[in-house]
Order: sequence, then C-alpha cells, then structure tokens
Amino acid sequence: MPKRKKPENNAEKALDTFREKRGRGRPQLIRRSELLGRAENCRGIFREVWDRLRQPLTSALTADEVVSAFETHAQPYAREFVPRLADDILGVVREKKFPKRRSAQSNFLAESLAGRPNVEPRTSRDICSKERARAKLAHRILRKEFYIVCSCGYEGPARNDACPKCAAEIPDTPDILWGSRLF
Repeated sequence: MPKRKKPENNAEKALDTFREKRGRGRPQLIRRSELLGRAENCRGIFREVWDRLRQPLTSALTADEVVSAFETHAQPYAREFVPRLADDILGVVREKKFPKRRSAQSNFLAESLAGRPNVEPRTSRDICSKERARAKLAHRILRKEFYIVCSCGYEGPARNDACPKCAAEIPDTPDILWGSRLF
C-alpha cells in the first residue's frame, strides 16, 4: 500500500499546553495561598519581637526611625523588613484603623505587609480574611451515616444515631463502630 503524500492531522491537544486567553476579571498579582503563608510567617516573627518593637514602632515619625527601631529591637529579622518596607510599615502604623490592642496590632501589621510590594496593605488584609473564612468552610463533615441491624428486626440506615423503628441508640463502644461483633 503506498504512503500518503499528506499525513492525516489527528493531533490531539497536548496535556501540558497552557490556556491561550486569560480568565475573566482582574488579573491576580499574587497567589492567595502564598499571601496567606507570608502573613503567617510575619505573624510568627512579630509574635516573638512585638513586646520590644511595639513602643518604638508606634512612636516612629519617619522611615529612618522605623529602620532604627527594627535594627535595635528586632535585629535577627531587620533584614527581612527594612529598609525595603520601612515606608509601608510607617504607613500601616499611622493608619486610622490601626488597632489599640497588642496582639491585634501585630496581626494587623503582619497581614498588611504580606502582599507588599505587589498588593496594597488594605487589599492584603482583605485577601487574608477571605482566605481564612474560606479555609474554615473548606472541608467539614456534613452528615455521618450508619447502616444498622437492630434487635427489633430493622435493617437500614440509622436516623439521628438511633434506630428509626424502636429508637434504640447506637452505643459509643469501639467494637460496634468498627464492625466487631459482640455476640
């Protein structure tokens, strides 16, 4: 049988191709999970040094004072925050909505700085709160079901952890829950 001059074009879409068009909406500048991870990292850092850093940072009036506060009171972590984020830290500390309580202040600052320089502090806080709310609802048990064989003769699903026919409750002993027989 002779070969075809034109090969058939049966090429399917490769598995490793990327989408040509981007999705709807405003493009993300940073992944939400990455921002939440950075916020947790900053929160842990501030949890360690906030008692020493709180007073000089809240009383700072210039970016140079923020840099000196970090260098004297939070030396191991100064390179991570200053001088790169000194203006942002000063802006967050000077916001009208900056909290008064000690733990709330460190969390507020950590969430605000998590998205910098790509995301504004307010947007960063909004993303963190939405991701925390989404994580709470992500996976949870909606209903537990047992298939029971009751002494009254009922065989089928239990209702409210009891037999629907005679209302005998399912005991909490592990033998019954894991399927071992008592008789």
